[in-house]
Amino acid sequence: MLLSEIWGRIVFRWKTVCTVLVLTVIVALGFGVVNGTSYSAKTVLTVNPLTTNPFSSATASQQINITTERAILGSSEVARRAAEDLGEEASAASLSENARIEAPQGSQVLTVTVVDANPQRAADKANALAAAYLEFRAEGAAQVADTYIKAIDKRIETLSQTGKNGSSYELALADLVNQRNDLSLVAENPGRIIGFADPADAGSYAGLLLYAVAGLAGGLVLGLIAAVVRDRLSKTVGNATRLAELTGLEVLALRNPADREGMRWIVRSQIGTGEPGTRYPKAIGLLGLGRTPEARIRSLLYQGLKAREQHSYSMSLAAISPEELDRGWPDSAARSAWAGMDTVLIGIPTEVADSRVAFLSDRFLDSIILLVDETTPITAISRRVAFLGGMSQGAICLVFIEKPKGHSEGSPNRDSREIKVEESAGVI
Repeated sequence: MLLSEIWGRIVFRWKTVCTVLVLTVIVALGFGVVNGTSYSAKTVLTVNPLTTNPFSSATASQQINITTERAILGSSEVARRAAEDLGEEASAASLSENARIEAPQGSQVLTVTVVDANPQRAADKANALAAAYLEFRAEGAAQVADTYIKAIDKRIETLSQTGKNGSSYELALADLVNQRNDLSLVAENPGRIIGFADPADAGSYAGLLLYAVAGLAGGLVLGLIAAVVRDRLSKTVGNATRLAELTGLEVLALRNPADREGMRWIVRSQIGTGEPGTRYPKAIGLLGLGRTPEARIRSLLYQGLKAREQHSYSMSLAAISPEELDRGWPDSAARSAWAGMDTVLIGIPTEVADSRVAFLSDRFLDSIILLVDETTPITAISRRVAFLGGMSQGAICLVFIEKPKGHSEGSPNRDSREIKVEESAGVI
């Protein structure tokens, strides 16, 4: 399908789009009311380098992998420790889910932002996560440093037991003592919080306006999808474009049954190959498959032909019994009565069997007009077109009658007036 065709179907199903859009917005607003306004609180902390290897260079000891530290701050272990500090107010899973960790590349700064429906709880959770991270980082550094401290203690004990004196011995012992002191202070300064989260500064967001905007965007997308799906699954014709796609035939559209310009187009399509004044008139059948009675369209078509100075005769097969149709109506007497006529309009009631319509089209009808509207079932169209397979495509005229905009256009009183006008003009 072309984009223009898809758009045409969406426009036709605009009520579906609007309905889905309104429902989605209502659901989004309802969710916003239930969920309430959320608050975000942010804690900022710096990360200090930890020298856990006394034999590493000064440059190496100052390097911090901020990406790794960001992952540690967002880990489940840190969330578990923070949850324990908060008590029953939060769980580790909820902390991880509602926390956002940020770390500018090349810096030694971490920020943790927590969202909660309560500003105080949001601030407490952000501060608890930051404190748990620093505690976890200090414990890790202390565990690594403790291994080196034990090794240094053994070397100091060994040097002390030798009983040697001298400047080299004293320098070696002093260096070991300095290394031990440095390692013992590693866990003392893993970093610090430079910006505690404050409930007074907690920013609110995700208010009803945001939910409404989200509902509008989501509702529009869902509405467009629903319109296309509904059009594809619909069992009725719906519109003239779809009718043409289903049948592969040309479709003439009437804005309403009283569309005079549309009727002129139908007249042109039906008398274009006619030869006025010949012995055998052109026989045109009209079969109504929608809400508009075929008698009404037949009356307007009769008037259009009359305006073109076409000698026409109009009748309905309701006056002909099924037995007469089966015996080969119209007989020679009927045909002779139409001598000198240019056109004979034959109204076909919907209760006439499809086989009889097909038999009549094979023997007598030069063309047939199928009157369709948006409520006509697709199966009804397919069945009629299949029965008329013996006729050429140009002999089958599909007329799509759009839904009247005014109540009076399709009212029974107006239909009855049209039929009475037809009868007063000598039409059966």
